[in-house]
Amino acid sequence: MAVVNRTFTWKELSKLNRRHNAHVAVRGKVYDVSSFVDRHPGGVDQIMLGAGRDVTQLFESYHSVDTYKVLEKYYVGTLVDNELPVFPSPSKFYPTLKQRVQDHFKASNTDPKICYRMFLTYAIFLASAIASWFGTLLCYDSLPLVSLCSLSWGVFSALVAITAMHDASHFSVTHSPWVWKLLGSVVHDIYNGASLYVWTNQHILGHHLYTNIDGADPDIVTSTEPADVRRIKWTQKWLPFYFYQHIYIPILYCLLGIKSRLQDIYILISLKNGPIRVNPPTLSQVLFFSLGKCFHVTYRFIIPLLVMPWHTMLLTNLIAEIAVSYWLAFFFQGSHVVSEVEWPLPDSNNIVHMDWAEMQVATTQDYATDSWFWTLITGALNHQTTHHLFPGINQGHYAKITPIVKKTCEDFGLKYHCVSSTSEALGCHINHLKTLGRNKEHAG
Repeated sequence: MAVVNRTFTWKELSKLNRRHNAHVAVRGKVYDVSSFVDRHPGGVDQIMLGAGRDVTQLFESYHSVDTYKVLEKYYVGTLVDNELPVFPSPSKFYPTLKQRVQDHFKASNTDPKICYRMFLTYAIFLASAIASWFGTLLCYDSLPLVSLCSLSWGVFSALVAITAMHDASHFSVTHSPWVWKLLGSVVHDIYNGASLYVWTNQHILGHHLYTNIDGADPDIVTSTEPADVRRIKWTQKWLPFYFYQHIYIPILYCLLGIKSRLQDIYILISLKNGPIRVNPPTLSQVLFFSLGKCFHVTYRFIIPLLVMPWHTMLLTNLIAEIAVSYWLAFFFQGSHVVSEVEWPLPDSNNIVHMDWAEMQVATTQDYATDSWFWTLITGALNHQTTHHLFPGINQGHYAKITPIVKKTCEDFGLKYHCVSSTSEALGCHINHLKTLGRNKEHAG
């Protein structure tokens, strides 16, 4: 076989994102995986998610070291520059941690992607959300009852999102790609009225790979013109109205759900989510997106209007929307948007001088990890460090993995961020808003 010496710029690589011409880069090497797409054990959608980009951290967090052997036969050249931040070769921390976790599952004879307790939880949460919605139709003439049903509808909708949908988007529900796609699309596209494809691009390709890195993590993107409504990074210019952001921002979090459903329309059209490029969606992804929006409008607005006054319909949606938005916003924000964790910045060559896995530990805060109750109702977001290091493992196993993560961090001298309660984690976020709202520059 002839030696290939072709070089690729990231812009050239970005155009090689079609099924018949799919290329990926890992550790500076470019691979033509076009002939492998249909045989990828993780599914076509999953490998095409990374087509046309550097997928080093994505590849290494979901695959074993042995998988590199499969890649080598598809090698075609070298990537000579970088679109987004890159990281040094892994330290001994991540391989050691991976081995310890693997040993745990082997010793307990447990499949990391199978957790029947979680499968039952998905069903209970979804059934409860649907029952609550029906409750709003049956009890619309009683303000206390319809309000209670609306609140329940919102809470259980959030729980479905952070359990079933979240796990499906991380490919951690069974080993079957069609299960991931079906469960994720039904819950997020059809039921939630948001785009699974857009979420996967933002969450998997953006937030998980570049956690808390300004200019790379889409979860912390802020506008400059006009100025963003919140200041969460020291790189943002301070303005007087930020002085009270710790008061008004928590109120605005009730709009998170509406913002997400509207924003994904723009993202799917522009194929851009902040710093993250979005590959053109397939026909099935567009259909799921379109049908999802139509179904969402139908069951949330049109059907209720057939049985209740318009003002009651608006009230039920308002209560449910506030409930789901707050549930998601606060449990997510307490993990990363806090002063207790690090906010890494790449150098002038776009290199982050920190091992990627160690960065996940440094940029993440866990909370109430000893509580089964908070693990259940936060969708295990309180075990965020474990989730970022092992996204392909079902959240039902996190409570047993976290002690292994904590012990390995201790062995390698890494600071493991964790607070004892959920309220303390929320307090950390509010204090972060207050600190950046009242100080122009970082005192430290």
